[in-house]
Amino acid sequence: MAVMAPNTGRQFKHVFNDAQDQLRSVFGMELTELPQREKVTISQKRAAQRSGTQSASSSTSKAYILTSTLPARYRQPKILPPPQIPSVAAEASYVGLVTFVLALIYLSPAKTISESRLEKHLKRMNADNYVLNGEKTEKVLKRMEKEGYVNKVRERDGGGEETVDYILGSRGKVEVGERGVAGLVRKVYDKKDAEAEELDRRLVRSLGDIVIDKQKRPIDGEGVGEEEAEEEGGREVEAEVEEEQNGRGGRKKQSRRSSGRNKGRRRDEVEEEAEEEEESEEEGEVEEDDEESDE
Repeated sequence: MAVMAPNTGRQFKHVFNDAQDQLRSVFGMELTELPQREKVTISQKRAAQRSGTQSASSSTSKAYILTSTLPARYRQPKILPPPQIPSVAAEASYVGLVTFVLALIYLSPAKTISESRLEKHLKRMNADNYVLNGEKTEKVLKRMEKEGYVNKVRERDGGGEETVDYILGSRGKVEVGERGVAGLVRKVYDKKDAEAEELDRRLVRSLGDIVIDKQKRPIDGEGVGEEEAEEEGGREVEAEVEEEQNGRGGRKKQSRRSSGRNKGRRRDEVEEEAEEEEESEEEGEVEEDDEESDE
């Protein structure tokens, strides 16, 4: 860690835990460790076996990024806007394209997509030549690779022919993930009722149960470039405020009504007791009159 003096590595855990507490309580963020880069090609796997990098002791990457700990309903552009550099619009467009490319990889077999197939999908979206203020798509893909959203893998087969594939990068897994992809797909298709349930079943087959919450309801994607989380989050926040206000007023009215009912019950009980006393007194007087007449 850059803030620590030399030869103080043993204090890293204590400093890291204190930093996490401050980030969570003050900023609503935390440091999340990035997963290690996958060994996908035969040469990479052989090299890893020779160097022993696949042992349990080297399972950590020792690389971290800041991620938000805020609930999903607060992760909307009004609260967490895109960075202003170079501009909010340009960064939002870049984030949207990143999410789209990651969605294609997540929904592809073996979580990998060939370069030719990716170009085909980008062409259908009119994003194969120029995107993001005139930048070429090739340059944007290199930026995604440099920033760890995707990894570009080159491999030659036995005949010497080279294949180029794109796989998930470490930042893509952490910042977008399965939920972000599911949110993007739901926003694009915008299905309702039975069609939405069928879409969710397909998402579960492709992405796993993580895209469905405990109550078997769709989870809003937390990935970047998703507007559905913004709309639902805003409505949930407003609904919570209204429910809290209505709940307070309703409890007051209910307490008043219940207190009025209790007062009415007590009043009826007092009146009934008074009537019983009067009846008993009248019966006593009648008995005395009968005894006097008998005498």
